[in-house]
Formats: sequence, structure tokens, C-alpha cells
Amino acid sequence: MKVLVFSVLVLLVVVPLAMWSGASGSFAGTVVTGPEQSDTWVYVQGHNHSVRRVYVSGAKIAYDADVPVAQRQNPVPKAFLPGMRIRVTAEQDDAGEWRATEIEILKPDSPADDKKSAAPTISQSRYTSN
Repeated sequence: MKVLVFSVLVLLVVVPLAMWSGASGSFAGTVVTGPEQSDTWVYVQGHNHSVRRVYVSGAKIAYDADVPVAQRQNPVPKAFLPGMRIRVTAEQDDAGEWRATEIEILKPDSPADDKKSAAPTISQSRYTSN
């Protein structure tokens, strides 16, 4: 009986807390130009080409450990330029907007990485009639 009462009390406390807090997550991608320019919002395109709008004002910003010291700016930039790679830790609010708590500036892709991730091309010669 005590276990049942304890379980019910835990559910009464945990479930409302889970519902009250927004969904949190972490995602990485490239900053892209969005439909509106703002210092407080950025658009991040993920590897699957989906774009998330992220509120960045007040987020803790740091460099990822893989970024060489020679490539780091001091102080850490507060503006995110298109083409920058970032990792965002954020919470989703009631309206579905992402609000960043932490942002890591990632090491830029090398040109070799760009070639690997490029979409394959189809040779036209395979599909021409003889």
C-alpha cells in the first residue's frame, strides 16, 4: 500500500513538471540567411536540410574544443554570420520556438568534407539512347 501511495505522489509531482518545462534538445548545423535579419534570431540548417529558427539572445557562447586557438576570435563573437557551423543547446517554448541556452562555435568544414557531403551527380551518358 505504501508503494502505491508513493508511486501516485511521484506521478503527481513528476508529470506536471515534465509538462511545464519545454522540450530541450541539442542540434548542430550551419547558420543560413533567413527571411528576416535580426541580432537575436538566427536560422540554423541541419544536415538533413531542415532549418530551425533559434532565439540566441542571452545564450552562453563558447568555442568547441576542436577549434584551433589560431582560428578563435577574442572576445567570442556575439553575431553569427551565414556559413558558421554551430551546435545549439536549446529549449522549445510553448509557441514551438527554440530558445538557446548554450551555443558552441564549431570548427569550419574543410573543402574535402564539402566534397564528401555533396549530392551525387548522375551521368547523362547512362541515360542517352543510342
